Amino acid sequence: MALRPTTPPLNALRAFEAAARLGSFARAAEELSVTAGAISQQVANLESCLGIRLFERNGPKLALRDAGRAYLPSLRRALDEIEAATLDLVTHGAGDRKLVIGALHTLASSWLIPRLVRFQNEYPDIRPVIETLALNFATPERSPDLGARQIDVGLYFGDGRWPGMVCDKIFDETQVVVAKPGYVTSGDKSDLAALGARYPRLVHTTRPKAWHDWAQANGVAITGAPGPGFEHFFMLIEAAKTGMGIALLPRVLIEGPLADGSLEIISEARLKSSGAYYLITPESRMEVPDVSVFRNWVLGMTHQFRLSE
Repeated sequence: MALRPTTPPLNALRAFEAAARLGSFARAAEELSVTAGAISQQVANLESCLGIRLFERNGPKLALRDAGRAYLPSLRRALDEIEAATLDLVTHGAGDRKLVIGALHTLASSWLIPRLVRFQNEYPDIRPVIETLALNFATPERSPDLGARQIDVGLYFGDGRWPGMVCDKIFDETQVVVAKPGYVTSGDKSDLAALGARYPRLVHTTRPKAWHDWAQANGVAITGAPGPGFEHFFMLIEAAKTGMGIALLPRVLIEGPLADGSLEIISEARLKSSGAYYLITPESRMEVPDVSVFRNWVLGMTHQFRLSE
């Protein structure tokens, strides 16, 4: 077993991290449920172990020295990783074949989860754990970040060109105009200009140009101010179901509401998105057996049951 002779005791590290973060031995003591004297002693022991002073002590005031300031970020990351690993173990247990699947929120709830029972029935020894992915609008390529959250495989939207990922397109995205049944009159359904002018256009705030693109693709001009905005498709779906306005939604995400009659497609005019939905797998996870099982299952299912859009 490898020894770590330079690693200080964990209690001393926790005491220093809390005192440095909170700027007070007393507040650190309260957080860790010990006395301020115990915190002071643990920090003193750490400084003795390292042979470096970490704090400048001026009476009740406590200030980090340069050495303490340099040590703190790495130590905080290490303690956060220990906390995350412990939480994961307590939450998910050990010894089972856990497969962590990341997916966009609405894609997970509307498309993946209704089909996941088939996967469970076919592979009962594999335990799926669903995590939410979000489109990364901070980067031009909107890269998915699976590594930071230890996700094995994901379902994502975009152009399918993300470094370090194996990307398999599972289906294109076609957006359709929908509303609560009866909300749009029969005559207006065939009048594209009327749809945009007479009914509030619900807006997906992360795709603010969608209505403009729809109008341009179908040769129609839309007038009037846009209606309420929503950040996620699942919010947009619920708003349309309650009769707040008309919505432009990916056909693949509204199978349930269309089937149960809570939404209806009100126009044949559609918008083919430039992006598509992809099954994405980190290159480092491609040889993991359970990942391969899930990939083959998704690709086989989407080939067989792909929607005609």
